Amino acid sequence: MASFEPQDFGLDEPPPRPTTPPVRRGFLIILFVLCLMASLVYGIPYVAERTGYAWEAGRSRAASEALSKLKKDGIIARASELFRMATVAVAPAVVRVQSRKFQANRPVPGAAPGDPHGMADQNLGSGVIIDKERGFVVTNNHVIKDADEIVVSLSLGTRLPAKLVAADLKTDLAVLQVKGKLDVAAQWGDSDALDIGDWVLAIGSPFALDHTVTAGIVSATQRNDLRINEYESFIQTDAAINPGNSGGPLVDLSGKVVGINTAIYTSNQSQGNEGIGLAIPSSMARQVVENLIKNGRVVRGYLGVGIEPASAVAGRQPTPDGRGSVITAVKSESPAEKAGLKAGDVIVRLAGKDVPDPVSLRNLTAGLGVGTKVPLSYYRNGKLQKVDVTIAELPGIPVLSSLGYRVREVKPGDVPGGVGWLEVDQVLPNSPAAQQGLQLGMKIIAVGRTRVSTKDEYDRALAGLDPDRGLPLLVQTPDGRAVFLRIGAPAGGR
Repeated sequence: MASFEPQDFGLDEPPPRPTTPPVRRGFLIILFVLCLMASLVYGIPYVAERTGYAWEAGRSRAASEALSKLKKDGIIARASELFRMATVAVAPAVVRVQSRKFQANRPVPGAAPGDPHGMADQNLGSGVIIDKERGFVVTNNHVIKDADEIVVSLSLGTRLPAKLVAADLKTDLAVLQVKGKLDVAAQWGDSDALDIGDWVLAIGSPFALDHTVTAGIVSATQRNDLRINEYESFIQTDAAINPGNSGGPLVDLSGKVVGINTAIYTSNQSQGNEGIGLAIPSSMARQVVENLIKNGRVVRGYLGVGIEPASAVAGRQPTPDGRGSVITAVKSESPAEKAGLKAGDVIVRLAGKDVPDPVSLRNLTAGLGVGTKVPLSYYRNGKLQKVDVTIAELPGIPVLSSLGYRVREVKPGDVPGGVGWLEVDQVLPNSPAAQQGLQLGMKIIAVGRTRVSTKDEYDRALAGLDPDRGLPLLVQTPDGRAVFLRIGAPAGGR
């Protein structure tokens, strides 16, 4: 019950302030805590976001100001000018290469009776002029292979007939010659000086779009394990390379040809550029081209050894770093035998250059001049030794020079059962071997009537064959069937 007793306070004094009930003080505390939590949940992210935007905007303004200064100083123009000048230096020497192969059994509609020309299979690629005085043009062999007609289109559209000077199936290079006025030629560059990350340009006619220029970097060098060509040490680039670029130049920013664009690594679905283009390095291409012009064929160096990677040696490391090529066999009367090399030696250096694996050794040997004496370093029983070796010419089996396949020996000790064999290690696309049905993995049972199971037996059997009659092979398919093939047979033969 409320009290009605009078309050005792003076007339000159203000009445006392009422005290806050405990419940109201607690409410204010809760409200403060909720506001604090709301600021933590919503306020801080907002402030952070605005700060981030401000920082990003600041960076953007700073970059724009820096670019404006670089542009004012002419640095941007000079950077772009490198690409422009490299393009201008080489582009006039880049040509479109069109080849046609006539099919006599597919007559052209409306053709006159007896016209020897029928419907034609056409191929498109690129090329680069490397000698304007003599009219020499470099392209890929697969661009002009088996062509009945070759036409080269110059930079301003002039079309000139071309003839094949010579081709090398093992590197997929060919040299053409045109008659007519040529005003410019490209210059070879040094592919050995390239490093990963260097800028390069690809120029060619992808999808018949003449003088298309794309830019990228060197993604890798010495790609030698792709089994595209018999001799390979590809430059890999992400410069866009597409069908029609084959045979065109890969150019560095000094305007020199450092490679011949040859292949793309792509999926079966797209068949187009996916950032992995492959070019034959100029160090290899130039040597092959000069051989083709001078000799009509490629003269390759020869050591005369069978080799395998040092890393394949089981149970021990034959060199300090595990790299090099172990000699598995030494050919009789070969340069290696004359130099005193023996099976088990590990070659690590040749002609002043490291050779860390068999492919490197094989490529380097092939490029050495016949008759030259070069130093060779090898390990024997763990000790490094040196010897001079005189390079000989790789003995050629004429019929194999253009058949487009390679075999390898599977040794008895490498497989269960202890029985070795020869098998097809590589078949080049569109080669005579591929056209006759030879496939990767087939076993070679016999050459003609001579059964073979080793590389030496195979080589001896080939030596007595007539190249003009084709190469008779008895092979075993992966499903066990025995099939007879005649590789490189005359028309109508098999």
